[in-house]
Amino acid sequence: MASLNILNKKMDVVLSSLKSILRKEKEISKEEKIVEKEEEKELSALEKLEKLEREVIHKIDHPLLNLTSKDVFRGGVGAFFGAVTHYTFIYGIKVAEQIDVFRANILFIVSFLIGGIFLYSTGFRKVKDFKILSFLPLRLIVLYAVSLSMSIVVLYLFHPQFQLFNPSSSEMFWESYKQVSTVTLTAILGACTADLIGRD
Repeated sequence: MASLNILNKKMDVVLSSLKSILRKEKEISKEEKIVEKEEEKELSALEKLEKLEREVIHKIDHPLLNLTSKDVFRGGVGAFFGAVTHYTFIYGIKVAEQIDVFRANILFIVSFLIGGIFLYSTGFRKVKDFKILSFLPLRLIVLYAVSLSMSIVVLYLFHPQFQLFNPSSSEMFWESYKQVSTVTLTAILGACTADLIGRD
């Protein structure tokens, strides 16, 4: 009978150990379920982040955001042809003789505004993202600077009396200044056109 008591005690210890193991397994199972739910949440969050990353990369790669030397060159070619086409610079010279310096200043401002309107209405109008839209002023300033430069180059090459840099008198300087103002209007239109047509 003593051996039966010893056997019962050992069985009780084994049963107690099994119950303890079962309790621990249930706790582990509960913890595993909690961890699985957290992993599912993390996976879902990761998928959302990957989707946002793809959207951001798509927006960053927007072609209007890339301003390269190729764009500046293209704008220069467009401004050159815009200023030379049909000898518009000759008509610009004739108009320059008829206007005063105040009107020449207004022409510079009007040229800039027309360039902005032209770029916005043809290239940036469909853009909804403000970050991309905020790039318009930089692009316009670069194209305007290229147009001014090309207007000066065209006048220097094709109009012998153009003396903006080495004027014989202040009157010649202001005459050249007015000539640049009249030719810049067509140059900015050519630069904007070349910039927008030349999109890859």
